[in-house]
Amino acid sequence: MPLLALLSQLRADPGQAPAQDLGERTLRRSGQALVLGGSDRSELSLAWALEDLPLGDPWFREQRSRLALELSPESLLVEADDRAWRDPVVVMRASTRLAAGDGHTQGLLGDAEEGLISPRLGADLHLGTPWLEAHGQVQAWVDLVGEQPVDIVMPVLEYGAGLRRGRHRLGFHQETRKLGPGRHGSLMLWDDSRPFPAGVGTLHPRTERLGELRIEAGAGWLQRPRQDVQDPGVLWMDLRWAPLPYVEVGVSRVGLFGGEGRPLPSLGQLLLPTDPHVYDDPDKDEPDQDEIAAIDLRLLAPLPPEAPLDYVEVYWQYGGDDMVMRSIGPIPTPALAGVANLVGGEISADAWVLGLEWAQLQDDTFRWYETHRVYHQGFQQDGRWLGHPNGGDQTTWWGHLGYAPQPLALDLSFEHRTRVEVAEHVGQAVIALPTREERWTVGLRGSWLRDEGGWWAAGYALSHIEGEDFLEGRGGFRHRAYVEMRGLPWVLYGNPAPF
Repeated sequence: MPLLALLSQLRADPGQAPAQDLGERTLRRSGQALVLGGSDRSELSLAWALEDLPLGDPWFREQRSRLALELSPESLLVEADDRAWRDPVVVMRASTRLAAGDGHTQGLLGDAEEGLISPRLGADLHLGTPWLEAHGQVQAWVDLVGEQPVDIVMPVLEYGAGLRRGRHRLGFHQETRKLGPGRHGSLMLWDDSRPFPAGVGTLHPRTERLGELRIEAGAGWLQRPRQDVQDPGVLWMDLRWAPLPYVEVGVSRVGLFGGEGRPLPSLGQLLLPTDPHVYDDPDKDEPDQDEIAAIDLRLLAPLPPEAPLDYVEVYWQYGGDDMVMRSIGPIPTPALAGVANLVGGEISADAWVLGLEWAQLQDDTFRWYETHRVYHQGFQQDGRWLGHPNGGDQTTWWGHLGYAPQPLALDLSFEHRTRVEVAEHVGQAVIALPTREERWTVGLRGSWLRDEGGWWAAGYALSHIEGEDFLEGRGGFRHRAYVEMRGLPWVLYGNPAPF
């Protein structure tokens, strides 16, 4: 009888939890390139995938037992037939974080931690049955000694409700969304900006002949302040296919449309934008769309059980920015102008893992994420990018070395980012500022997984910047230190059965 996860993941901190990282590594060690991607990279999806581990191996049996406490919705896995569809379980969990310093943040759902001292307190509430899910996450952000002596806000970062049966899903959610195989970022959607509300549907069938398939589509709007069109619509489509256990292929698309004072495209143009721009429209009154798209490939080496390495993985994502029209004879064909690449790999042996990733979003004419016809601010809100955390007009190198002798997990990382500033387009010529901005960052993070669930973590990052804001001679050192805690689950209602 299959296990059914009742609640979706309780995200106490927008960054990747140590248990989630350990769970994905466990799946790769099993030799399965399972379809964990799509925008719903929740630990609930990971908990479902962990059910497929070869439990005849004592190592995998031990990992699933440990990870069930953290990756399943607070170890609330029950037999599918033991609970009525209307019989809910309600769980709350608290989190806290204290950060200090002036370094740049990444992966915190738009939280810049603008004070020199930035305490955070959060609470997640989840309700689930074998057919229904509802969730909400609120945080209290306090920034001390920043632009203001004291600044306090209480954002609702994530919320939503809908149907969820196994890996299939239909509902309305504001939640973290990621598209692509990357570890540090994606050309499409990632976790550095505030999540946006959207209706989303996910179909996740599995067949013996065709492998595993995941189809997802969603549409919503960017609700945060912008300097151009307010509240533009945003849609995404994502298809993932694993024809073999060690191969995953993905195709993704994200688009902007409509918004305050802007006409909506037709439904046909939203689904297939054959006429995305209206060039003879100097007042910009006609419908317009801003499109990016990408393909990606993830490969796991089919290693034998006696191999010294647990897994070897490589991945690649190739994308284009801005939709233009081509033609194959009389047939109009949409194409993407401007290119970007993201390439990476990771190897693991026992408790060690080593990864490296390179991304370049630096097309001279069709600039990634911004400077488009109507939506010139492009794919961002609050100055944070929806996709790669370092934005466009940049090249990033990132790597990490991890050591996880459970329950301890240590991770040493580095990042080198180079940015250019394009000042003007004159015909086919591109004029850029002469000074490039370069940033080097080294970080160390340590985590401790608690046997009963939850975790403690602490970290420190040191950055050095040259040519800051593209000004010669400007820059210096920046740093950030933090401690954080994810609490134990508190069951408010229901009688869940442990895993």
